[in-house]
Amino acid sequence: MYKRQLTSSLCLFAAAGSVAFAGPDLICSEIGAATTFGSADGKIAYSFATTVCNIGDSELPWDANTNEHPLISQTMYRLKDGQIQQIGIGFVRHTTFPLAGNACGLGCSPAGFTALGAGCSDTSGSSINGSQSLMGPRSEVDPFSGVYPYPFTSINQTGNAIYKRLQIDIADVSDPSALYFVETQLITSAEETPETRANNASYRQVVFSPGAANATVVGPTYAQKAAIYAWRDHGNGIGMLDSSVTIRSATIPNDGIIHVGSKATDLDNGTWRYDYAVHNQNANNAILSLVAPGAGFFDNVTEISFSDVEYHDDVDGLIDGSDILGFESNYNVFWKTNDSDEFQNVIRWGTTYNFSFEVNNEPEVFRVILEYDIPGETFATLPILLEAIVPSQSDACHIDLVQDGELNFYEMSGFLSQFHVEYPGVDLNSDGRYDFFDISEFIKQYSAGCP
Repeated sequence: MYKRQLTSSLCLFAAAGSVAFAGPDLICSEIGAATTFGSADGKIAYSFATTVCNIGDSELPWDANTNEHPLISQTMYRLKDGQIQQIGIGFVRHTTFPLAGNACGLGCSPAGFTALGAGCSDTSGSSINGSQSLMGPRSEVDPFSGVYPYPFTSINQTGNAIYKRLQIDIADVSDPSALYFVETQLITSAEETPETRANNASYRQVVFSPGAANATVVGPTYAQKAAIYAWRDHGNGIGMLDSSVTIRSATIPNDGIIHVGSKATDLDNGTWRYDYAVHNQNANNAILSLVAPGAGFFDNVTEISFSDVEYHDDVDGLIDGSDILGFESNYNVFWKTNDSDEFQNVIRWGTTYNFSFEVNNEPEVFRVILEYDIPGETFATLPILLEAIVPSQSDACHIDLVQDGELNFYEMSGFLSQFHVEYPGVDLNSDGRYDFFDISEFIKQYSAGCP
């Protein structure tokens, strides 16, 4: 279950590179060969080999008999017609004991069978990564702290060919015009900094054989990069950048990382389609809603849509799969749920949800609003402002940061958060500095109100 923690500010996060950080730092350096397990109920199951490396400067605890061992999560994405969508998810695999190799070429310092030494690697075959007896529910895991119960629910339990494993509808992997990517994400309680937690996801291209839908990995592993980046990096074909895709990241203080991808597509009939993909990489608190602000300027909103990924089996199967319904109100487009039920359909860790609509307005880069739950307060949220492609709002009030036609708490909170990280949009006097004069200008404009 996701733990609720209060957060009152937000800073933009630059994804960590392959620099060695102080303390243990676990990455997935290679996603390897696939195992196709078979099908049931119109779905088919897979798992993939992994090589993980401790690129930090100290050993990483790895005890198979306690909750101090890493977890391996694998999910599947489809990129088709310029849009990316998560199409599969499974339980997490609980690792056993590390085999100290030197796959990353860092010079392994072995630390025995209950730790992965600095510079050391461990390789797991695809079959063991899909071993049902070692797979536990995602909903029991706090992805930010890396804490989970041990023994975990469903330990040693097995079932049919798809039980617990990365499950995908057979129809979803049968499109030869689509590109497919598997993402592997690592969870460990040993990492203690935002930088070491940020680089735990990697992805690689997968192709499926016609008919049997057997999986094969091709091309390189895109290490330390979440699969949502495939939308931009391969949006026009493998290695062909889609420059119309914008991806922004944020880290929640005392919690994990969120990505928002956005794209505007000209439909050549006077309308535009706006697509958003919201990826919760490892935030323990849930994302409850997305708001695309119109501030009274949206014209003829149609085709509001939503898609998510289907949880399955045991306690994870209790998570509500009902769609989050989108609606227009006061010229904003909303998709909104609440956390009154612990199994409510919200954007949990390791998942990407999609939102879209069509409107007559041309695009510009502005901000969307994500709502993040406040602990212990039903229906109470805090705003997260992230730059994205939204319909044009050329007449909008300059400091109405969320573009709802009002000046209120959201503007004050958003300004202070963005000022703290020197976000370009809050250099209100355009002098290239972030100082008292910008604060003074904000107060002046806020007091004057919107025209």
